[in-house]
Amino acid sequence: MGKVSVKKTVIRAKKKRDLAAVLSGDRVIVHDNKLASQFVSRSFGEMKGVALYLNLYEACLLAEDGKLRVCDEGGERLSPKDLSKAGECMNDGFCMKYDVFRDLRLARGYVVKSGIKFGCDFVVYPRGKTPANSHSKWMVHVMPESARLDYSEITRAARLATNVKKSMLFATVTERGPVYYGVSHVRM
Repeated sequence: MGKVSVKKTVIRAKKKRDLAAVLSGDRVIVHDNKLASQFVSRSFGEMKGVALYLNLYEACLLAEDGKLRVCDEGGERLSPKDLSKAGECMNDGFCMKYDVFRDLRLARGYVVKSGIKFGCDFVVYPRGKTPANSHSKWMVHVMPESARLDYSEITRAARLATNVKKSMLFATVTERGPVYYGVSHVRM
């Protein structure tokens, strides 16, 4: 009898550890406090109560890097590819936007957050700055390489960025990787 209850305890502990990060809708919720504090110290996610909420871009990056294991709500482990597929189902162009997110975060060393409040894909903080100690410097809108923007769209984006004291960047993903185009509103 003692062995059976010990075995059940081990299985429960293993499942609980595996469920430290759970995909829930368009977020990954990290319940492991130690893991959450490590991610927060690197400006990933947003703490809400005792849990850390990561967006799918952040979760994919951390999962690809082997720093995060994510399960679905049923306890099935999800690969980084599964997370990308989930993202693509919820957000057209997810993979293209993820390429830009990964480039800004890993290759260039910036803190990148959702730009939905500003009507863009991402806001980007200068190196060494975080949402806790600074304001973002750039707004980034990701678009397909074949996209065409008319003058009024570009002007609207530049004016919005100027009004919130940021610079507007349009990003596209080419065969060689992401390319960024800066747009600014100039008063004469």
